[in-house]
Amino acid sequence: MNSTPTLAPWFRLLRLPNLLTVPGDPVAGTLLAAAAVSRVPDGLAMAAAAGASLCLYAFGLILNDLMDIETDRAERPDRPLPSGEISVPQARMAAIAMALSGLNLALTAGRLALYAAAVLAALIILYNGGAKRIPVAGVLTMGLCRGTSLVLGALALGMPASACQWLPVLLAAAGLTLYVAAFSALAAREMEAEKPQGALRWLPFAALLAALPAVLVAAAAQRRPEPLIPVVYVFLMVMTLMRAWLLGGVMYRLQPVPATIGGHIRNLLMAQACFCLAAGSRGLLPALFFVLLSFIFPRLAARFYSS
Repeated sequence: MNSTPTLAPWFRLLRLPNLLTVPGDPVAGTLLAAAAVSRVPDGLAMAAAAGASLCLYAFGLILNDLMDIETDRAERPDRPLPSGEISVPQARMAAIAMALSGLNLALTAGRLALYAAAVLAALIILYNGGAKRIPVAGVLTMGLCRGTSLVLGALALGMPASACQWLPVLLAAAGLTLYVAAFSALAAREMEAEKPQGALRWLPFAALLAALPAVLVAAAAQRRPEPLIPVVYVFLMVMTLMRAWLLGGVMYRLQPVPATIGGHIRNLLMAQACFCLAAGSRGLLPALFFVLLSFIFPRLAARFYSS
């Protein structure tokens, strides 16, 4: 029996391409936290944190469509809920299952990770419960969800002895928060007849331009850089910044806003690869994996909704 007709609406509800960008937040957080205290990352805790973030992200996506079902009936009637491909009771049960699974996986990663997951779940509920309708608060809450996801991974290793040890983690989380908030501000206006112009379209680039060099410098200040790792980091950083620049410039003028947002979501994978490399040689394989995912992303995005 072919399962595609059954699964395809769920893939669209969960915006399958976007799910590729989720595990990188906690993985980068775990690697940065481990490098800061010269520890070997706990693979099980890192996997549990990544699974927790993935489940909670899915919870947020389903909750978003449940809360916006009336709007989608008017603006996006082909979405799985307004079209009836997935029933509202089914979506509710799936949202509850994802939330509980996320919290349980976070507990596997440790008590502190569970606390971070609870904060993340609260931010998701806050966003969907009304914050998204408040211009600045909404996009900042969205950004904080991704920043908290990175911190969740870091807390899987426990608390640092001092705040200074966590400087790369905090800078990466802040950069992720601002980047996501910046392109979320563009996404909030994607249904307008005229594209947003001016400084708004350059904010995602500005967020990465501030964050990526800062994370590298903070990590290098904590320990002696390993051979070639900073070179690879700078190469990936330039590629990431170039893509963000193009998404704010030529590509922004030539393509619809949803395609630009999809490009920024894809660029999260490159930023995560940079953050992993800032942790040293242990972050090299995860970084390469996230770069690979960035090439898979557009293939999935061509088939499934991603913004």
